[in-house]
Amino acid sequence: MFCEKCGKEIPDGVKFCPSCGHDNQNHINAGKSPSKDKNLILALVISFLLTGLGIVYAGDKKKGIILFIVGLVLNIIGRAIPILTVAGIIVWAYGLYETYNQAKIANGVANPNLIEDIKSLPTPKKVAAIAVIAIIFLLVVGGCVGALMPKTYTSNDNNYNYDVGSADDSSSSGGSGSGLSYSSSDSSKGYDTHTHYEGEYGSSDTYGTVNDDGSVDSYQKGTTDYGDYEINSHMDSDGNIHGTVDVGGKTYHVDT
Repeated sequence: MFCEKCGKEIPDGVKFCPSCGHDNQNHINAGKSPSKDKNLILALVISFLLTGLGIVYAGDKKKGIILFIVGLVLNIIGRAIPILTVAGIIVWAYGLYETYNQAKIANGVANPNLIEDIKSLPTPKKVAAIAVIAIIFLLVVGGCVGALMPKTYTSNDNNYNYDVGSADDSSSSGGSGSGLSYSSSDSSKGYDTHTHYEGEYGSSDTYGTVNDDGSVDSYQKGTTDYGDYEINSHMDSDGNIHGTVDVGGKTYHVDT
């Protein structure tokens, strides 16, 4: 027989638990005993790694599988919607708590109470339990804050160089470095631009003309790890885009 409060094994028929002193009279009268011993630590480790599956191990398959699926869906969708990542973290923490309860119930504790159980532990185990809970709490808070913080991306792969043309079609440059450059000059057709990119993933040259009627012509040719490509496009003054994309030996037509 097991104590319904602390879960420790006690001799059959003993009313008071030798470990915590709890009165197990109702437990004795009901003739309750654990159907199968469950390793509490193992159950918690399983749920720590895979939300809710420790509950399945402890015996409540339906609740465990539901929490696992919900946690998985929230974390996948949460990649695009941060607040759902927060919800997924909360489900994970709740799964740990329910794993504890279910494992205790499986081991014969009718009404598990985490706080009371910690209070009844010897001092070394009590300190260890509090430390584990504190770590889980910090993981939850840190994960939620990290999910909601705005993302900032910094890249040191490329340096920049800016070349700006003057009204007499000559050019001047400002800045230093390599990788990305701009040049421009006035012409009878409008405002011509040229952009060159050189980076970790390939290189490209883009040429564009803003015409007097507000339409834009552009041409881009480049190379990447996936092959060479060319893009020709024209956007009319109404914002409609027409063009072609040549890649992998095939030509694709674009009309919007």
